[in-house]
Amino acid sequence: MKPTSYPRIRPLLLVIAMVMGSAAALHAHDFWLVPDAFRVSVGSWLRMQGQTSSKFPTSEAAVGTDRIADARIFSATEQTQIRELSRSGTSLVLRHRPTSPGQRIVAVTLHPRSVRESAEGFRRYLELEGAPEALERYQREGMLPTDSITRRYAKYAKTLVEVGPRGSRAFSRVVGHPAEFIPLSDPAALAPGDTLRVRLLYRGQPLARAKLHAGSVASRSAGEERAVTLETDAEGITRVPIDRAGLWNLRALHIVPAVPGSGADWDTHWVTLVFGVEPGAARPTAAGSDSAAVVAIVDRFHRALATGDSVAALNLLTSDATILESGGIETKAEYSSHHLPGDIAFARAVSRERGAIRATVRGDVAWATSTSTGRGEYRGRAVNSAGAELMVLIRTPDGWRISAVHWSSRTLR
Repeated sequence: MKPTSYPRIRPLLLVIAMVMGSAAALHAHDFWLVPDAFRVSVGSWLRMQGQTSSKFPTSEAAVGTDRIADARIFSATEQTQIRELSRSGTSLVLRHRPTSPGQRIVAVTLHPRSVRESAEGFRRYLELEGAPEALERYQREGMLPTDSITRRYAKYAKTLVEVGPRGSRAFSRVVGHPAEFIPLSDPAALAPGDTLRVRLLYRGQPLARAKLHAGSVASRSAGEERAVTLETDAEGITRVPIDRAGLWNLRALHIVPAVPGSGADWDTHWVTLVFGVEPGAARPTAAGSDSAAVVAIVDRFHRALATGDSVAALNLLTSDATILESGGIETKAEYSSHHLPGDIAFARAVSRERGAIRATVRGDVAWATSTSTGRGEYRGRAVNSAGAELMVLIRTPDGWRISAVHWSSRTLR
């Protein structure tokens, strides 16, 4: 062999390596967390499968336990490391035994990996992985590479499960993944025909105008996925139409230039969320927990009035809340400076006996009604009255909040 042939071999091998790297990139897989059951009893084992494939919810190869950067389970107020990690067939297996009731978020982060690919391979990657808007934007801004690049990719997966018959809600908790879906309404309360509001965050901030994929299968073994492509609005929010019961997933891919000097040229963030939707007849537990949460907010508001805590009372009102009392209508700001001090003084001076609060929940809106009687003395006059109350609440990222209040009363003889 002539010595002059060696310089030709090196570029050829480099091209082959780039093509192979690009081919691997073009077959990139999503990573999902799929629970064996979306509802378990307190003290029993919660088992989830980490699935890796391009076809939800199947798995083509098991992620190694050494690739797990972090695996945690979150309640509404606490978090615990998941330590039971193993592999079974083509699936990663995570196990945890929760000891208290309530909704849980299971969240897993995989260690990032890097791939070297040609400029053309990177363009094809953007096209085939469903990121044409990123390709168009970076091309328009002159940011697409003209030489080979290093692309680093990381994956973040979440799922939601219920422990016990009812308990505190965790669905809107931010777990801190670089990219994550945050449901703004409770997936456990969904039934076919409902809509799920969800926000996509990147580095803790809403990701506007981002494409995402929402899909479902009737069961783990039931045929093809039914899917739709959606886009977030200016606040990073989209609305997912829930058209059937079954196993649902959301997934998104966010591609950005890497921080200079970080060891990569581009960063790819894969993010997924899995949840179950039961038939409409199977919803009383979730609806019941929502009703309990609504009643708790109404109780907190009245406790704030009775203890003179105006800040706590105002924090339970939405920014556009409307208050109707004494024949007038007030905004939150007007109520704060006008009727609120009087309501606090009245609540502290007059003993009230409240009847049961009846709450009705319809998706992200609820209303609570109650009656009461009051006896005592206020500003030098005797009080003996019957009152009726209607509060309208809406679900927010911070939980249920009061959007409207209507009070009426009459003197008892």
